[in-house]
Amino acid sequence: MFMENENLPTFSVLMSVYKKEKSEFLDESLKSIESQTIMPNQIVLVEDGPLTLELYKVIKRHKLMYDGLYDIVRGKQNQGLGSALRLGTNKVKGEWIARMDSDDIAVPNRFELQLREIIANPNLSLLGGQVDEFETSIENVVGHRDVPLYEKKIRQFLKWRNPFNHPTVMIKKNILQSVGGYDSQGKLEDYFLWVKIISNGNVFKNLPKILVHMRVDDGMYKRRGGIKNVKYILKLRKLLYKSGLVNKCEEYIGSIIMIVNTISPGWARKLLYKNTLHRQGYVRDHGHL
Repeated sequence: MFMENENLPTFSVLMSVYKKEKSEFLDESLKSIESQTIMPNQIVLVEDGPLTLELYKVIKRHKLMYDGLYDIVRGKQNQGLGSALRLGTNKVKGEWIARMDSDDIAVPNRFELQLREIIANPNLSLLGGQVDEFETSIENVVGHRDVPLYEKKIRQFLKWRNPFNHPTVMIKKNILQSVGGYDSQGKLEDYFLWVKIISNGNVFKNLPKILVHMRVDDGMYKRRGGIKNVKYILKLRKLLYKSGLVNKCEEYIGSIIMIVNTISPGWARKLLYKNTLHRQGYVRDHGHL
């Protein structure tokens, strides 16, 4: 724990929830935030369109238990994660934004670990970490998504794959605003944001420790695909090239790889992620991929 006299930066958790989420998953996720060793100054919860009665009950209960901590933002209709986070950013009061997904579970000292790093490295603008993937309960770990730790390897990783686990990141609010914030970019809103932040000369890194337990199921692999995502892939690859982060050859090769992945059937994508991209039991302490 931090000493009481330490001057901590203020931070707000930013989360979006929509009607297809399970109320028990949201309840677990919020509890993992409320039981942190360092509590956030604010939790901004965006209702991305009308929700189920069960979800409303969970939100109301948590808001009553932690009076003054929650700010609820209500979207009139479901617009997708990028648009919901953009809406929620307008309500953030903290210096830093801590992202969290509504079905994931933060490790108890997640924010403490990140705040220690931010205090030690005051030039940081973006800080992420590692995740493990679980089914049913956090004891049932089925995989990991390891991302590189330092700038050189993050830049190399960025050419081909998303170098940050979105639900783990803390972003400096003024930096997020300076690059234009979140955009609606299909399933790639976070990848677009990293490109904008990195290409603008900001300081970034990932911690080597697991910060979030990420819930997965077969439906997740299906949702990551779809022909409608191809236009966003092409737009992303073009942005990478225009930002000077890939050359023309890398732009084309990366486009082909990402398009093949996104149009593959869900079972094939699951096999690829589990056996190659999200390796089970990978030892992450070496800090490289």
